[in-house]
Amino acid sequence: MADDVQRVLQPRVDRRDFLRYSALAGGAGLLAACAKKTPLPAAVKATHTPVAQEPGNLEVFEWAGYELKQLWRPYAKAFPDQPPHFTFLTSDDQALAKVRAGYRPDVVHPCVGYVQDWVNLGVVQPWDTSLMPNFSQLDPTKAAAGQIDGKQYFIPLDWGFTSALYRTDKIDPADVADPSWSLYFNEKYAGKISWWDALENLVIAGYYLGMDGYAMDDTQLEQAKQFLISKVHIVRNFWTSETDMDQDFAAGNIYIAYAWQGDWVSMHNQGLPVAYLDPKEGRLSWICGMVLLADTKNYYHAHEYANAWASAQTGQWLLENYYYGHSNTTIDPSVLGKQALKLFPVADPTALQEPKTHIDRYIPNRAAYNQAWDEVKAAAGA
Repeated sequence: MADDVQRVLQPRVDRRDFLRYSALAGGAGLLAACAKKTPLPAAVKATHTPVAQEPGNLEVFEWAGYELKQLWRPYAKAFPDQPPHFTFLTSDDQALAKVRAGYRPDVVHPCVGYVQDWVNLGVVQPWDTSLMPNFSQLDPTKAAAGQIDGKQYFIPLDWGFTSALYRTDKIDPADVADPSWSLYFNEKYAGKISWWDALENLVIAGYYLGMDGYAMDDTQLEQAKQFLISKVHIVRNFWTSETDMDQDFAAGNIYIAYAWQGDWVSMHNQGLPVAYLDPKEGRLSWICGMVLLADTKNYYHAHEYANAWASAQTGQWLLENYYYGHSNTTIDPSVLGKQALKLFPVADPTALQEPKTHIDRYIPNRAAYNQAWDEVKAAAGA
């Protein structure tokens, strides 16, 4: 999977060429209309209940902040009396654990490095992209990263970067003169640093120590773990709620935090002097999207919801409000302006390539990473 992700993110289709055939895509709500008016093929009828007979009230396992109707408005238009129900996930590993324990939503919004984990768990099924008119507008390289054994298990949607958000008025300029993940581990700011409660901290430590953070063997993982344990005393907390972290940051309780570009936007809009680290070791990066649970009773509702998220309307709103990239190739990133695009190069077709960033990848020994992260937290008394 790691090699596949690296391969498919190489640019293969010129955006202008792609736009020539993206116009073939239909508008949002088409799936619901067709499902109600057009007889389904016998094979489909035998497998899935017609959309009009589905229970609706789609259960979505989602990131906080993504429940906003602006991100699924075409779905709301198609099913105005059946709003989704949202349960919030706090990390990809927490989402897997909750479903492994028995929770069964209709769709989940994980990131691309975890697609193989979802398939291995045996709880997801491929999407039928012919039921999603907006799928043809998605970047084919990102779409290919969501395929396993030639089947589309993952619909790529939002994408972006992971780095350290920091207060420029609280950080010594000398400490960022040569931007590095060292800021994230700087003893000078003990008690003012917040890490996300996720194994990605081991990945960051790996790259900082000169290793491939996503592909560490047992010896390297032990090295990264021991390094983090040596630094946990400087960490104020391990955040699980992005909202809580943003509030902590805005209040001045922390100066440095594991963050995404939406957090920079939030702090910037509150008038705080903030910067987003571009470390010489490389930012982390991610592509997130939808997987479809195998036992969903809302097969067509789920496709309509993913199709809404794949729309240019949703992508443009996401871009303009969170500064996240979107896989829909018809959106216009230029609205962010040159300064924002320099900070968050969502218009750059090479933005997710090595060595600029390290894209989220499948980790075959993820259980060992999780165990190591648990031991880091235990050392901190968390």
